[in-house]
Amino acid sequence: MSKKISGFSKFSKEEKLNWLAENYFKNNVKAVEVIKQYWNVDEKLQQLHDDFIENTISNFYMPMGVAPNFVINNKEYAIPMVIEESSVVAAASLVAKFWSTRGGFKTTVLGTTKIGQVHFMFAGNKDDLITYFNKNKTELYTATASITKNMEKRGGGILDIQLVDKTDKLDNYYQLHITFETKDSMGANFINSCLEAIANSFRNDEIEIVMSILSNYVPECLVRAEVSCKIEDLGGKNPQKFAEKFCQAVKIAAIEPYRAVTHNKGIMNGVDAVVLATGNDFRAVEAGVHAYASRNGTYTSLSHCEIKNGMFKFWIEIPLALGTVGGLTALHPLAKLSLEMLQKPSAKDLMQIMAAAGLAQNFAALRALTTKGIQHGHMKMHLQNILNQLGATDLEKETIETFFEGKTVSHSGVVSKFEEIRKAKTTWVNFTDKVGLKDLLSSLKADAKPVFGKMTGQQMIEHLSFLIKISNGKIKADYFVEDEKSLRRKAFLDTDNELQIGFKAPLLSEEPYPVKFDTMEKSIDDLLLQIDTFQTHFKTAKIENHPFFGKLDYEYWKKFHVKHFTHHFKQFKLV
Repeated sequence: MSKKISGFSKFSKEEKLNWLAENYFKNNVKAVEVIKQYWNVDEKLQQLHDDFIENTISNFYMPMGVAPNFVINNKEYAIPMVIEESSVVAAASLVAKFWSTRGGFKTTVLGTTKIGQVHFMFAGNKDDLITYFNKNKTELYTATASITKNMEKRGGGILDIQLVDKTDKLDNYYQLHITFETKDSMGANFINSCLEAIANSFRNDEIEIVMSILSNYVPECLVRAEVSCKIEDLGGKNPQKFAEKFCQAVKIAAIEPYRAVTHNKGIMNGVDAVVLATGNDFRAVEAGVHAYASRNGTYTSLSHCEIKNGMFKFWIEIPLALGTVGGLTALHPLAKLSLEMLQKPSAKDLMQIMAAAGLAQNFAALRALTTKGIQHGHMKMHLQNILNQLGATDLEKETIETFFEGKTVSHSGVVSKFEEIRKAKTTWVNFTDKVGLKDLLSSLKADAKPVFGKMTGQQMIEHLSFLIKISNGKIKADYFVEDEKSLRRKAFLDTDNELQIGFKAPLLSEEPYPVKFDTMEKSIDDLLLQIDTFQTHFKTAKIENHPFFGKLDYEYWKKFHVKHFTHHFKQFKLV
């Protein structure tokens, strides 16, 4: 059956979603549920996002982080970054702090002009075309007067119009090459409107206009960012060796395109993250930057390094056509807040901030590559992503993180350890075996520190007693749990799953309670007493209320205590 459809754009969002579910999703109920989870509950805000593009069905979230401690031209910044790749924000933050005590980033805008072109075909005499152009050049400016009026008030507008002969590349092909200044606006709509007006004024019976469009190649919209310090101030065991190796890595990227592409991708990790956060066009920026990296006929590094007279200098020159007014920057609430976080920068300021972010990211990557290797830090940050993909519990995460401390993290290594943990059966604590229980607790110190959580060893013992007292009826847990919730939660007690790290009954405080007894021995004796009382209590009692699981009988209370004791004994590595 054909999946072609007519009038899709006229469907409501619900109708679009239902059609997709029926035709493209295997588990269509779950697919629709996931897509709707990302709808904003604020209908007005959701409508704003729906109107950004066409045929919207949901929002696609990206993490938004902050890299603090940037010092750029002696001004402090916290830089917003939107990116899905782990380690980028952390690396930028660390490098920002590193250079903040070494003079910070020094940045300069080298140019802000942008380019637009009218592409046309002309088969006649070139001299006639030149004469026609020179005669009508003033009229071309006049044709845009109504468009450029407001831009000119801000100091922008059309700077120059040139006739360019491209017939050596393509028969009969010429262009009007037009230079613009758009101030704090990225200027795409402004430039394209001007180009269309110029094309309409320029065309005649012999000139065939092919198209009029701005260029995202902006080699004269350029910014420079630099860091420098004395070599000994780089720190480490051998700063001279580090500086030399670092510069060698930059020189390799300058002459080897295979390395240069990855080198520059790292720079764009920092740049693009800020481009996205501020509502600018990362695709235009990427295209312009990589074209600039190839401007001399070979793809090369965007950054440079120099060691001279005992000084280390690292810098970047990069084309960035950006805006801080208009477009998405004026519509997206988070883009507006990002610009406010950056202290409401002009387009020039934003160019310098992004260049510094790109240079910081490049420094971080090269420092890692030339010392302990890029994967050490990257995979450490990536560990959480791997564990989330595997569906690891909090306790499993804690165990695996501890295991990989001081080790190199690899995806296969994490999977192997995870599978090993999952295969191992849980050693459940038999809390009714008082002899065995006392033996396990004999090595526990009153002030022992936990693997997770905040309690000391003695606080943990008294915490277990407290929960047994609830099951004994000595402490009333007057928390009403609906039957439906109780039934659903009690099902967990029938499984082999362990209590998650962070599980807390509603009546408990965030901080551990102070100890009740003056010695550890007395706390343990009280625990054993409460266990005896628990057994005796349920010879006559039928149920006691649990503040989370609801009404539990003897068997369910036993299941809970087994899980609870096991959870806390693992907290102190007793099992």
